[in-house]
Amino acid sequence: MSAVLFEQRGPIAWITLNRPQAKNTMNAEVFVRLAEAWDEVRNNDSIRVAVLTASGEEDFCCGGDLGGVIPLWTGARQPENEIEEKLLADPMIMDKVMLKGEPLYKPVIAAINGRALGGGCEILQATDIRVAAEHAVFGLPEPKSGIVPGAGSMVRLARQLPYAHAMKLLLTAEPIAADTARQIGLISDVVPAAVLHSHVEALAERVADNAPLALQAIKKTVLESHTLPWADAFQLEMEQAGAVMMSRDAREGPKAFKEKRKPQFTGQ
Repeated sequence: MSAVLFEQRGPIAWITLNRPQAKNTMNAEVFVRLAEAWDEVRNNDSIRVAVLTASGEEDFCCGGDLGGVIPLWTGARQPENEIEEKLLADPMIMDKVMLKGEPLYKPVIAAINGRALGGGCEILQATDIRVAAEHAVFGLPEPKSGIVPGAGSMVRLARQLPYAHAMKLLLTAEPIAADTARQIGLISDVVPAAVLHSHVEALAERVADNAPLALQAIKKTVLESHTLPWADAFQLEMEQAGAVMMSRDAREGPKAFKEKRKPQFTGQ
């Protein structure tokens, strides 16, 4: 079975890390298949929202399978199959997996079913809404091994959290519980494990019911204006708002409200 499962349920894409026997760590297949999954979400107009989750009850993702991928990247061993050849053929695959390269403006929701450590905690920072099971744990332990969390955390974390909370997580390399992660703003909600996926499914459906062009314009404006001067940021916001106002969906919404029916958004 694939190390990454991809299932489209209506307008929602479910992407599942599927190596529970290996703590859902990222090996060559995970890198390749996850990059492909993000491309499918980005390019498939029928997908409005993506959910990222993992198999099993203990681990969301405990980082990279370093024993498998590092020797490939350093040349210590040669690729043994097509997947490993694809990994080496794409020097930007880490940026693609962590959504650091080409932007993904469609909403991404994380359903965190267990430990999110190292790269597992880093990829969460590329998602928009994050819901965790009560027993989930979060951490960036890289400094304990003499390395750094270089898949996005040194840039994203202090922009997403208050500075002191971000730096404590980065510099102590100590894990935090789900309740603490929620209190500092790393995640959105904490729910019992038994209802995690049903809760996220309902949340994804609510998001997907909204106008897709509006959702993408919101996410694009938030991401791209974050470090702009105020005047430039407001200019970007005005441009995005104007483009959405010219869409068919912007006419459909008020019309449906007036006719007391659910709007039928088409993304046009």
